[in-house]
Amino acid sequence: MVTYEGIKLAAEVVAFASITGVVYVLSTFRAMIRELLGTSTARWIWAGVLIFWLGYLTNVLNDVFPFEFMKVLDDVIVAIGMVVMAFSLVGVRRQIRMGVEPSVVLNGESKLQRGAYMVKPASPGRILSLLSGKKVLAVTRSPHAYEVLNVPYIWITNLDHPRAISPTRLAPLLHSVINSVDEDAFVVLDGIDYLVLHNGFEPTFKFLLSLKDALLERGAGVLLVVDPEALEKRQLAMLEREFSWIKG
Repeated sequence: MVTYEGIKLAAEVVAFASITGVVYVLSTFRAMIRELLGTSTARWIWAGVLIFWLGYLTNVLNDVFPFEFMKVLDDVIVAIGMVVMAFSLVGVRRQIRMGVEPSVVLNGESKLQRGAYMVKPASPGRILSLLSGKKVLAVTRSPHAYEVLNVPYIWITNLDHPRAISPTRLAPLLHSVINSVDEDAFVVLDGIDYLVLHNGFEPTFKFLLSLKDALLERGAGVLLVVDPEALEKRQLAMLEREFSWIKG
């Protein structure tokens, strides 16, 4: 005989099986999600998903073993999972939408045309002198050095700051830079070694190529601050095939 309790249990089992299937499919994209959102954020999101899944499991068990405390426990667990996921995604949304408008810092006319360049470490003032008359945006590990020169910047750091993006969130960083820059602007990126430290060279190199292509397509340019001693010879050679050295 079909009963209300039986139908409810069947519906809960089907819902739980569906959620389990979705979680399994998402798990096959773990590496992609980690690369897109960063290791720390991906871990928090997966923690939220797991807690949410456990909440639904408790909900099913509640229909099999109808203990009084489980009627509340399943809702509490599901709510906690949703809060964890929402908190993680809010941070990602803020960083993806963040934009900083480049501005002209030094008057004059730069000899640099639109392109992709590298320069050895030098003072921000010296680097900016190469970009006179250009709109500039700094992507940096040392924001104060640019802030005192009135250079708009994005800070590569794990600290909480309105202009900060975690070094492991290469996709949001790329999105923010591209959406901030227009024609005749230059992006100065001086945190290459820091990005390599947190992501490895290959993901960082792919990020730099994507950044270069996107900026050139917009009529902008990029200037990497690179210390040759901080990279392996093979790594430096790969960069030199895509970016031209200029004297700093």
